[in-house]
Amino acid sequence: MQQYLFEIARQKWRILIVIGSLLLLNVILGIVVSAYLLPTLTEKQSKWNNLRRQAAGTAQVDVASLHRQASEDLEKLKLRIPEKREFVRVLGDLYEYAASSAVEVGTLTYKPVQIKEEPLLSYQLSFSVSGSYAAVKSYLADLQKNQELLVVDSVAFSNSDLYVENVKMDLHLTVYLREGA
Repeated sequence: MQQYLFEIARQKWRILIVIGSLLLLNVILGIVVSAYLLPTLTEKQSKWNNLRRQAAGTAQVDVASLHRQASEDLEKLKLRIPEKREFVRVLGDLYEYAASSAVEVGTLTYKPVQIKEEPLLSYQLSFSVSGSYAAVKSYLADLQKNQELLVVDSVAFSNSDLYVENVKMDLHLTVYLREGA
């Protein structure tokens, strides 16, 4: 039996060296993982859990500070609502945006609606603009950057000629105004 083992070792010595090397490498990696990586992983998990607990603790805000923050936000919103007498300026801004974006504005119609809960008026505007796709897109971006309380209710695009880039955008906006002088 011993003779057979010596004969196998003599003929397959290269394979045995590779197997022995792999076995030694596996033992070394096992020692590294258990001695270094597992304690580091445990420490990192502990830190992560502590940070999550701290973040969860800070998420609980007392009602008074939440109310104060909401009141401040409401005041900021009210400052963004122009007075009723500034409606012409708001319309002028819409036309300025159109001129700077190189689009043509069609007929504009508006309908005022009194909001009963607040001293606010809402003007529902309907109009269309036409121009190249890039110009119409630029106009829409300008509307979104507007500082007043202006809401884009709906947008519809159309192009009547497949060979000419002349996009028509039908817009429905709501502009909110404060009752006042």
